[in-house]
Amino acid sequence: MQQLNQSSPRGAVRPLLFFVVAALIVATSACARKGGYPGGAGPGGGGFAFPVAAAPLTRGGISAYTSTTGSVVPRLTGSLSSVASGTVLSVGAQIGERVQKGQLLVQIDDSTLRAQEAQAAANYDQQRASAQGGTSTAQANLRSAQVANNNAQLTLQRNRTLYSQGYVSKAALDDATNAAATAQAQLASAQVAAQNASLSSQNSAAVAQLQAAQAALATVQRQIAQTRVSAPFDGVVTARNVDPGSLAAPGTVLMEVSQLDPVYIDTTIAGSDLGFVHVGTPVNVTVAGVDGRTWHGTIRYLNLAADPGTSVYKARIPISNPDFTLRGGMVANVQYAQAHKNNVLLAPRAAVYQTPAGYGMFIIDQGKAKQVDVNVGIENDQVAEVSGPGLKPGVQAILNHSVLLQPGTPVQVLPSQPAGPKQTANR
Repeated sequence: MQQLNQSSPRGAVRPLLFFVVAALIVATSACARKGGYPGGAGPGGGGFAFPVAAAPLTRGGISAYTSTTGSVVPRLTGSLSSVASGTVLSVGAQIGERVQKGQLLVQIDDSTLRAQEAQAAANYDQQRASAQGGTSTAQANLRSAQVANNNAQLTLQRNRTLYSQGYVSKAALDDATNAAATAQAQLASAQVAAQNASLSSQNSAAVAQLQAAQAALATVQRQIAQTRVSAPFDGVVTARNVDPGSLAAPGTVLMEVSQLDPVYIDTTIAGSDLGFVHVGTPVNVTVAGVDGRTWHGTIRYLNLAADPGTSVYKARIPISNPDFTLRGGMVANVQYAQAHKNNVLLAPRAAVYQTPAGYGMFIIDQGKAKQVDVNVGIENDQVAEVSGPGLKPGVQAILNHSVLLQPGTPVQVLPSQPAGPKQTANR
């Protein structure tokens, strides 16, 4: 992690600034000899005044940020391989192309497996017919015997009635009685045969053979399905390791698909920052090579154990990436607020410099430079929280302080002064 440097080169003598200020002094002197700076250059309007850039103190909110480096990683990555061996017939996508879930990416030759499927299906049909054939015949015989028995019993009853009335002979009644007895015996025999056929169809050996044939067919069908390698989710092809005609072997990665919307930013958080970084902490993300864009997110996952041998904790931040600008492996800079205050007095950071006793700042007091000691609180690369005697909103702070600027020196604010310090956005 690299923390924002909170001590700028305050009070250092910079050669370039020295020569610029010296040139301005010469120009100012020449201008004073011709009538002075516009608006006067001091109380008298015609004396020498030191040209300075200045900006007013303001009151507002400030955040101090800390940065850490991370990397862009896909949300999901699938390394696609086949259980089946065979020649690759077709490859459906190139690297960088988007694919949809279920889209066919690699087709492996399944002709041998298709032949095995036909053989297994024929064996299964044979075992099923063998198990069900005897039962069907016995059931048909039973139904025929039931019809014959019913007819014989009806004939016997009719002949008995007619015999009692004298319409049929005793011989005809005896024939009907014998036929009914025979039909009843045949029905009993058919019932026993049907019961035996049912028990035979439920024989454990026959059932086992049928189940084995069914399992063999299902196995071949699964192997055929495995010759079709499809995208497991919507994503982008990030690796293509085979072409048509290549030999696919079990365990060999054929293609790789990555999901890049959203992506994760993987980074590390120093143990000293855990007091203000937690799951849900908002962050700003910038990426090397993508200028002018900042992504906003929150920490979704934060490891509870430090990396071995370090005092840093892995964190993961999901970032929406609908235009696929973020790509796996990009280096990212993750910035999060270390501290924040509202309604504090703010000075441009360039106005504050370091002294042997602490910090100081030049302000403009009645047209002259005045050096004041200041206390510095939160600061970032633009503004600093300050407090000290005579400091309040609207006081002009001198930005281009140098060794040539001394307390009590008359100063003239350059016409191109900034509008004021840029404050950080309140969170």
